[in-house]
Amino acid sequence: MSNEISMFEKLGGTYREVDGILYPNIGMDDIDTKLDMDLVVTSTDIGKYGHLWISYMKENHPDRYRHHIRMGQLQMKAKEVNEEAYEMLDGIVEKYLAKHKPGDTHSTMEMWKLREQAKQFVEEVIYGEIVYKYH
Repeated sequence: MSNEISMFEKLGGTYREVDGILYPNIGMDDIDTKLDMDLVVTSTDIGKYGHLWISYMKENHPDRYRHHIRMGQLQMKAKEVNEEAYEMLDGIVEKYLAKHKPGDTHSTMEMWKLREQAKQFVEEVIYGEIVYKYH
């Protein structure tokens, strides 16, 4: 291996080693030295409802969507929407299951049907109250 410095390193780039292979530290997940690790949100953290909210904002409120992008808040807002939606989903599903008891608690299919019914019911509420809302 030569001791030459690559153009990437001359420009201030760095590498990380994984299994003996050097990979350049580039990409959307890079952390600026000014940012805190908790503030970095990747697209995998956004979740289903966060992605739905981004699509809704992009189609119905493009000015607000662009504002969130300019301020660097889009990913964080989407993550908040996703977390709020899943908290609501869990709470309402538990109430639904407490109210609608299965005939046979040992039947996997019956429990699955009840959970799916509860989830479908709750998703309508989530879309109306959280996802399709102007944030």
